[in-house]
Amino acid sequence: MNQWTVDAAVPAGELRVWLDDLLDDRAAPPGWIHVTTAHAAIALIDSGYVVELSLDHDLGDDDVAGKGVDVVDHIAEQQVVAGRDLWPRDGITIHSANPAGRDQMARTIEHYASELHDVRRVTTATGKPRFEFTPRGGIDRPAARESTRR
Repeated sequence: MNQWTVDAAVPAGELRVWLDDLLDDRAAPPGWIHVTTAHAAIALIDSGYVVELSLDHDLGDDDVAGKGVDVVDHIAEQQVVAGRDLWPRDGITIHSANPAGRDQMARTIEHYASELHDVRRVTTATGKPRFEFTPRGGIDRPAARESTRR
């Protein structure tokens, strides 16, 4: 498993980020970076190199780890406030078992991402909602990658 923390350098290349507090029971699939806090996921997203996300909602202590919805809210905020398109090219899957948290994240994704993209909601083979984005114009995706890497 490839776990990442905010004090490490951002890995090179395209990033697939798996957010979940459970390192053993719900470990990231091969080729994904496993983070356990919303803050770590946001730091990677802000690099502009995240191409796919899979999100849990409940991450333990909310004050320490945040929630999955914090990640989605951050992407939406960056779109509105900073004009950045950080919606991952290859989509977002919500693997959370919390129905209220899952629905809250889905509503935010559908509302904000649809301002820039055609948003397609599908259900994975395991019954999880997945969102795929097709750009419609608007904010230039390469501009989202202007932030410097650590």
